[in-house]
Amino acid sequence: MKDSNNAKPKVVIVNEKLMDYRIPIYNILAEKYDLTFVYSYPLKGIAHDIKFNLIQIKTPKRFGPIFLHSDNILRICNQFDVAIVLGEIRRVMLAFLPFLWRRFKMAFWTIGVSTAHGLDARKGMDWLRDFIYRRAEGCVFYTEFAKERAIRKGYKPESLFVANNTVEVLPRKDGIKKDSFLFMGTLYKLKGFPVLLEAYKQANKQNPDIPILNIVGGGVEYDNIKAWIEKEGLQEKIFLVGPVYDNERKREYFQRAYACISPKQAGLSVLEAMGYGVPFVTMHDAITGGERLNIHDGIDGVLMKQENELCDILLDIAKTPSKYEQMGRNAYEYYWTERKPERMAQGLADAVEYLLSLK
Repeated sequence: MKDSNNAKPKVVIVNEKLMDYRIPIYNILAEKYDLTFVYSYPLKGIAHDIKFNLIQIKTPKRFGPIFLHSDNILRICNQFDVAIVLGEIRRVMLAFLPFLWRRFKMAFWTIGVSTAHGLDARKGMDWLRDFIYRRAEGCVFYTEFAKERAIRKGYKPESLFVANNTVEVLPRKDGIKKDSFLFMGTLYKLKGFPVLLEAYKQANKQNPDIPILNIVGGGVEYDNIKAWIEKEGLQEKIFLVGPVYDNERKREYFQRAYACISPKQAGLSVLEAMGYGVPFVTMHDAITGGERLNIHDGIDGVLMKQENELCDILLDIAKTPSKYEQMGRNAYEYYWTERKPERMAQGLADAVEYLLSLK
């Protein structure tokens, strides 16, 4: 925690959770602003030092699809010059903020489109999002895709900003050789594990010398995956590692991988893989908050059009690893020029400066 500094503009970010991977971005903002983060859910897995103020409020109560806060969030935000607020319309007290009398200028920070069934796949609630978001002075989106979509709908372009979602990675370590395929993340069926496992099984039949597959993560599918590996007799080829939280161990698994694979979902592991120089393989219509849009097919990753392509991709990696190593170098260059934490922090800072200029 830091001492209040009245010489700096007072900025509050209102979200439900403080995620450890976001702390480096907030710490960068705290160098320029008197920053406070308001959160509801208990802190978990925090490894970074925190260089900004924290305010914990009560966890909202859920009533069907909506969430209601009992704390007076308006009163908290009125102590600041600018508020960057989670743009989740089901959080009713947050969604109401732009309609209330207030001293502060605000921007919603949001994906900006539906994501549960694919990026922008369902548009039924767009009218409500637009009605609420337009009442704020600005919006910060995760992607240029969402910003351009908002401009086409008539939002003021000067009020829209992009803070591309990303994560901090460690510097790459010398001397780590590539020897594997990788899945990294929580284990649940929507990510397409049956597709990955069956593709690996078929590829291994055709080429028993293909690289091993490391599955790093825990979750509801862990026992099912373990049983499948044993049933198929692939214990020497597929290694179910379990969850890994230590960043140095994660770095080693990434750097050993020719490719990181998640057939049906592409989240922040896309950026983490790129930061370590690893191409990402997923479906072109994978479930995503926009992170999939960072993948340029055939350049720094692979976007499959059909699930049955994965077996051939695994075999191709085994046959021509140099092609995928070059994709990894491209991914690394892309991350460090376009998606490092400083770029995300700058997108948020641009929004703050705009809101301050309106006073």
